[in-house]
Amino acid sequence: MTIQIKNITNISTLKDEFSKNGIVRVFDFLAQPDLDKLKISLETKVDFANAFHLNGQNRQATDAEIKALPVTTQNQLYKDIHKLAANGGGFLYGRHKIEQNSLIELRNFLGLLNSENTLEVIKEITSNSELNFADGQATRYRRGDFLTRHIDNIPGETRRIAYVLGFTEGWHPDCGGLLQFYEKDGTPMRSWSPAFNSLTLFNVDKVHSVTSIAPFSPKNRYSITGWFRA
Repeated sequence: MTIQIKNITNISTLKDEFSKNGIVRVFDFLAQPDLDKLKISLETKVDFANAFHLNGQNRQATDAEIKALPVTTQNQLYKDIHKLAANGGGFLYGRHKIEQNSLIELRNFLGLLNSENTLEVIKEITSNSELNFADGQATRYRRGDFLTRHIDNIPGETRRIAYVLGFTEGWHPDCGGLLQFYEKDGTPMRSWSPAFNSLTLFNVDKVHSVTSIAPFSPKNRYSITGWFRA
C-alpha cells in the first residue's frame, strides 16, 4: 500500500491563511489509490479503546472492559465523566495510538507524515522550520462522544502544530463532531465540520474542542490526529 500526498499548488495561499489565523485546512490532502483501504481499516479493523478523564488522570478502557463492570459501576463511570465535562473539562472518545504493532495502513500513513517531503510542506505552510517529526493516533467519535475546550500546548512537551485528517464521508454538521475554535475568553471563533481527506493544521495554543456527537447521528466520526513536534 503506497500512500502519497497530492501536489499542493496553493501553498502560498495556505501559508498566508495560517500566518493570519494560526489555522488552515488543506482539502484533498492524500493522493493514492488505497485511500479507501485506510478509511475501511479505521471503520472495521482498528481496535479502539475508550479514552476519558477521571479523578485527575487520563484513562482508557475497551468496550469489553467497561461491559465487564457491574451495571451500577458503568452508570457511575459515565455520570462522573459527564460531571467533569459539565464543569468544562474532560473527554470521551475512541483512540488507538499508532505504534509498531498497529495496522500496516496506519504505520504507512505515519511514515508518510514523517517523510522529508511532507515535513517540508508542513514547515512551509506553517512557517515553522523546527518541525522534525510527527506522532499520530486514530480516533473514533460515537454518539455522545466529545472533547471539551482545551489547548494542546503542554509544558515540557515538544508539540508545535496540531493536525486532524478527516476520514468520514458525507458528514452532516447537525450530527455534531465539529472542530470548534474559540477566542481565549471562550467566545466561539470558527467551526469546521468533518470533511473526508481534509487536513486541518493549527497552532497548539489555539483553544478548541470537538462538539458532542448527536444521538441521532447515523455514523461515527473517524480521523487521524496528532502533533508535528520539534
